[in-house]
Amino acid sequence: MTNLEKWRHYLKDLESPDLFIDWSFYSLISAALQRRVWLYPDSMSIYPNIFTLLVGPPAAGKSRVISQVTDIIKSEKLMEFDVEKNEMVPMYPYGADTTTQESLLRYMRDDCMRTFTIPDTRLGGSALKNKSHHSICFMIEELGVLFRKNSEDMVNMLNQFYDSRSYHYKSKHQGSDDITNICVTMLGGTTPSFIREAFSDRIISQGFTSRVIIVFGHAPRFFRQFPGLSDEQIRCRNDIVSWLYAMRKISGECKLDAEASAWHKHLYESGELDKKRVNKDPRLDNYYGRKNVHLLKTAMLMHFADSTTKEISLSQIKRAFKLLTITEHKMHEAFNTVGRNPIGEITKHILRYIIDSDSGVRYKKLWLKFVSEVTKQELDQVLEFLVTTEQVENTGGWFRPLVDDVYDSLNF
Repeated sequence: MTNLEKWRHYLKDLESPDLFIDWSFYSLISAALQRRVWLYPDSMSIYPNIFTLLVGPPAAGKSRVISQVTDIIKSEKLMEFDVEKNEMVPMYPYGADTTTQESLLRYMRDDCMRTFTIPDTRLGGSALKNKSHHSICFMIEELGVLFRKNSEDMVNMLNQFYDSRSYHYKSKHQGSDDITNICVTMLGGTTPSFIREAFSDRIISQGFTSRVIIVFGHAPRFFRQFPGLSDEQIRCRNDIVSWLYAMRKISGECKLDAEASAWHKHLYESGELDKKRVNKDPRLDNYYGRKNVHLLKTAMLMHFADSTTKEISLSQIKRAFKLLTITEHKMHEAFNTVGRNPIGEITKHILRYIIDSDSGVRYKKLWLKFVSEVTKQELDQVLEFLVTTEQVENTGGWFRPLVDDVYDSLNF
């Protein structure tokens, strides 16, 4: 079994949607890699940190899967002794309960610095040199813990964290300071209603949503009385913890192998990346503008989920592209009433009605069903949007769903 398969098996009785489970796993890998590996040298470096936001209505399974990631990160095996502090500290620093910007920065400055060694290329690789970094992972079951409504300062800070830059700040009581070589992974959960309240058009335009992989889940994948963990599930969990422990030794620059590099070069330089866009919702334009970065980060995570080598294969970058594509199909649902979409809620209801109709729905039936909620012009707008974003197909006025089983039908 791969480590992803072990993670799925460990959580096989968890009600959270499949995509929530898979992306939580890659957030875990991201947290363990920290800033120790990168693609491309020097100022062009791309690090494996990701911002992942699980979005769905209450009780969709967001908090449950995030709490599993937190539980793994806090494992006793993933603690190490800090000589200066004379105490055990997390191997992979985490911040699940930090609520203010100042306390978060103070924690990162004082408790999150780690070092690793790599060959010194200036000396022909015959000697080693130390590199330091400030890395942290945030597991936030409700994004409101970290965000406040229209919290532009927090958004600006997170934008810089995502880009793995050094951060200069001024505090109320301790003057100014710099945190160098930052690397932040974030796994958060929230509802569409919170996004509507907290994410103003200005915040969206500042680029935060372009840096976030938004994973939408409509409902739990099933309802199951939790019977406890089997011996096999416990073994899978222990194997994952052991792998995360082993990952502490992975460091250095990684590369795409020849086949992966040729495939990626064509995808990016020929414009194929834009042509393969599956969701035309304009509110995702900023995300798609950064799609190449998301692709490379995800490819790194898929590679290091099972390997300690530093060459990413063609199959791994293709799998990364496939996972992102599947995730993008429903990404817009998180923004159903954000920005300039006044009929976002009814769009969601109409799509759900089409999906629940096994063989599709004729236009006349849709008009009769929703005549009290939308005008004919609004219904036409909704259907045009659903067809354009490839969630529904229109065959002679017969509307059939395209997206309901897209995840289940594709195997990773």
